[in-house]
Amino acid sequence: MKNALIFSSDFIGHRQIYVFVLSHLLHELGFKLHIAGNFSEILKNSFYLDLLKSDERILKIDTVGIDGYGLGISHDAFVDLQNRYDIDLTIFTEADDHIPLFNSQISFSKRRFRGRVIGIFLRPNYYNYNFNLINKIKYLKRLNRTWKSDMRLFYEVLNPHFKLLDVSLFIDDFFVTKNKTATWLPDVFQQYADKLVPEEKAEQRAWIEKLEAFKNENIGSTLILYFGTAQKRRGYEQLLRLSVENKACFIHCGVRNEKETYETDTEELRKILEKDNRLFETNEYIADPICIEYFFCSVSHLILPYQNFYGSSGVMLQALSYKIPVLVPDIGVMGYRTKKYNLGMTFSEKSSSLTEQFIRFLETPKESYRDSIEYYMNFQSADQLKRVLVDAINGLRSKPLFPI
Repeated sequence: MKNALIFSSDFIGHRQIYVFVLSHLLHELGFKLHIAGNFSEILKNSFYLDLLKSDERILKIDTVGIDGYGLGISHDAFVDLQNRYDIDLTIFTEADDHIPLFNSQISFSKRRFRGRVIGIFLRPNYYNYNFNLINKIKYLKRLNRTWKSDMRLFYEVLNPHFKLLDVSLFIDDFFVTKNKTATWLPDVFQQYADKLVPEEKAEQRAWIEKLEAFKNENIGSTLILYFGTAQKRRGYEQLLRLSVENKACFIHCGVRNEKETYETDTEELRKILEKDNRLFETNEYIADPICIEYFFCSVSHLILPYQNFYGSSGVMLQALSYKIPVLVPDIGVMGYRTKKYNLGMTFSEKSSSLTEQFIRFLETPKESYRDSIEYYMNFQSADQLKRVLVDAINGLRSKPLFPI
């Protein structure tokens, strides 16, 4: 039996889902599994991590004693870890954080990593930034000091030339079209884990009846959904303001965040909505799949006013899986996917176009996006995800499955 290592410095947010899905696949392929990560951290929701902890087939390696809980692991310490457990396959679930470690193999005095090594990259965002002539000069001047951690140099030169990783998997559709050595990986989002082991919480389904009553009290009103913990970067404040200004109902499926700071008084916005009976909040982390589906399907369109964000969004993919179109910023992975595959509309972060596009978006029937959403989500499927991962593990080059 071959030995596999999943290296994840922590399990916060999507990382827990990635590790769980990968562990299930590696067991299915007959590997003896080792997971290195910060098993001591406390999560708000640890359902899948608890399943991993209780799985006696998995050897857990706690990185709590390593610099940065594993983020700062040295070259020699990592190779020693691989040798100690006779590792044949290593998967980095967030390879973006380990570029200096990968580059450390270039030194003649250092050993190459043991076995087959796969990196999953979530945010190769350097190409999104302005790179005019002045910035190019500044970049080249400081490259001598920063080359070990520089993303552009790693992706475009070092990794392809020195073959630092056996396979590099990217969820960024646009990046893959510009980089011949990159392989596209469908996003590992919540539904994949739910298909394996649904986190059923029947007691949470009481929220379905409460939300149904709220909608009946506001028949004919526009419904705006915010899903997840309240965060500024994910547009919580903007959606509250849109609800107030457009006399819409604000539905929050998730937890309020008292530690978050905003540019405006969100409590005042909430009070205005609450006074008009246009505010519905669970203030509870909702995990039950049936309850989640009901919240999503209560709206016809989903607005995701993320701020200065270039990555993918699990909430966006959840909405698309229910055939719900999205309104997103016109930058990064979300903007590219939405424009390229007609998954909804985009707005410009640099102008006041959110309100204008919000109105246009709601006036566009959701049915007009149905065919293009179905087309794109055929590629964002559990079957396609498994196919790419299995080919990467077995050393096979995946046939093109990329949406065009």
